[in-house]
Amino acid sequence: MVEPMDEEPGLGTIPLERPACPLCGETRARPALDGEEDWIPDGASKGLRFAVLRCLGCGVGYTSPRLPEAAKHLAFAGAYPFYERARRAVAPPSEGEMRAFDGRVREVTRAHPTPGTVLDIGMGDGAFLASMRLQGWTVAVLDIEPSVVAYAKSRLGIPDCALADVELDPLPAGPFDAITLWGMFQLAYHPQDLLEKLRARLAPGGILALGLSNFDSAGAKVFRSQWRGLGLPRHLVHYDATSLRGLLERSGYQVLGLAYDTPGWIVNGSMDATLRLPGLLGGAARLSARTAFGWLGGTRWGDTLTVVAAPGGS
Repeated sequence: MVEPMDEEPGLGTIPLERPACPLCGETRARPALDGEEDWIPDGASKGLRFAVLRCLGCGVGYTSPRLPEAAKHLAFAGAYPFYERARRAVAPPSEGEMRAFDGRVREVTRAHPTPGTVLDIGMGDGAFLASMRLQGWTVAVLDIEPSVVAYAKSRLGIPDCALADVELDPLPAGPFDAITLWGMFQLAYHPQDLLEKLRARLAPGGILALGLSNFDSAGAKVFRSQWRGLGLPRHLVHYDATSLRGLLERSGYQVLGLAYDTPGWIVNGSMDATLRLPGLLGGAARLSARTAFGWLGGTRWGDTLTVVAAPGGS
């Protein structure tokens, strides 16, 4: 059930809505925190506040109010950083840019050691795909943003690119040995439907890999509404390991592996938003925070969560 709201300033004639829990449908929830648009300063939702609620049924966090599905593109309008990186790129990703995906490449290739075909949904600047090609994999792209698909074709030389909304449009035929969604799954309006749709495109022995913010992280608890893992209003469901594992198992998967990390950009952005310290003082604060949170990065308190799963659950 979705409860419509009155129109909000900054969104023209687009009303926001109050959804039931996207995982279990429960309408009862308690407030966890609230915050503003935190990634796109000139975005359509500038100045609006969005709450994160805790479902009283399954316990997951979810965003309410949110943009309706038909207007979700508005949440990415303006200088959305992952689109901007692809638009500005004049060359394939460098070794340094690919290095940021070393952990996720390692998780995928550990679960599926033999190179095959990988479909990356929501590819960003393509650094992950470039790294997978070096490992011998054949790569394919699905993205909702035309400039990202154009970048994949022109700069990365990937012919197998589809411009599509993964929730609404047909998927490429496949089958694929791996399907990866880095930072995209928490944008899904119908998470279980999407998982089941993707499962049908996996080859025998194929794997699904998801990377997303960890709402149970130390950073989320310390920085709360200033935590840059929130991604409001784009992140619609705020998962931790328990809620994600349960959803995967209900969708017919078994979890093969779970890994955590704390990227420096989340810590730096959270510190800057919280303290707003200038110059050398800000730099020293960011370095101290990266050191402190870095000790927790590989544990369940890390800011990001990578899960690898395969069909075969209940």
